[in-house]
Amino acid sequence: MWSVGWSAVPGIPELLRAVLRATALGAYLAVRYNPKEQMRLVAWVLGIVAILSLLVTLAHGLGDAPAQGIFRHKNHLARLMTLNAIISLLSILNHRKYRWVGWVGFSLSVLMLLLSQGKSALLIFLVMITLLPLHNFVKQHYKLQTVLYMVSALLAFVASIVILWNLEFILVDILGKDLQLNGRLPIWTLVFDKILERPWLGYGFEGFWSSDAGYSVINSTWLAHGGYGNAHSGYLELALQLGFLGIFLFVLSLCIALFKTIQVLSVTKKLEFFWMFLYLVFFSIVNLSLDPSILAEDIVWTLYVSTALSAAVYQSRIVKNPHLLGVREQGVGSREHRSQNRKEVRGKKSCVPDCYEKPCKLFQ
Repeated sequence: MWSVGWSAVPGIPELLRAVLRATALGAYLAVRYNPKEQMRLVAWVLGIVAILSLLVTLAHGLGDAPAQGIFRHKNHLARLMTLNAIISLLSILNHRKYRWVGWVGFSLSVLMLLLSQGKSALLIFLVMITLLPLHNFVKQHYKLQTVLYMVSALLAFVASIVILWNLEFILVDILGKDLQLNGRLPIWTLVFDKILERPWLGYGFEGFWSSDAGYSVINSTWLAHGGYGNAHSGYLELALQLGFLGIFLFVLSLCIALFKTIQVLSVTKKLEFFWMFLYLVFFSIVNLSLDPSILAEDIVWTLYVSTALSAAVYQSRIVKNPHLLGVREQGVGSREHRSQNRKEVRGKKSCVPDCYEKPCKLFQ
């Protein structure tokens, strides 16, 4: 909000108020609903979005053009269908009685994802699918967890090398894109040069694309042929608005949210906290090359705010009640010490599971 003071285009834009409303909604969700209720609410909302998008697509008729559903662009539909597919799979793992509902939601999401022809979102979907087995890691002994995380990190490093080595084949032959990422690379190059002109504080909120510097980028790329000012990367867009200082603060908040979520997940081992972890990973990836979702007036930013705040609240509450960490501390010290900790943990009634159904002293 304070960036309006040094914006290249003075005045508080209407979009700023929309972003503040989206942020306030995320904060309200974090305060009003616990993570399990938030997960259920998101599943219902995305399910309704998928159904409405399918109806709109059928009404317009199926053709060669990408499906947009109820959105103005195919990428908006594709990224939400990726989220819906993941949360549907988690619902299948969580609800045995209504598992068929999860399969219907997953099938519908994949169908709409394919109809949208969003190749980047499809790649993100495949990456998110590979992360699902991580939920079994947190259920293992802490020593085995360490080994599994190290192996996962090694595999991720090897996969990154393989992808970079075969980047041309993946982009051109598999994803159907050119080496300039469908015109994104020239925009990124010009945008980065403009960032270096005002590196620390940027051009202010929504101040770049309405300035002379923004018009020069638009007129030098395909954006001049009907496009609108957009860096096609959430991180570059944030750097344009708030500079490297804004990037640093956002990355710091993202890392803190990830750390707190992993800490709560390792203690509770609850599926809803695993969903929060997956969403933070999704949010960090989706801002690489799709439409910016950082400080944006859409559901993706709202869910990030609610997830980050929920992680902070639950992590602080668990830290204030050390007896809940007894399960993690079984691996510290001698075998007798670990056995004693187990007895103490069994002797204390934890109210973590009950808090999802009724209030308890821990979360008051």
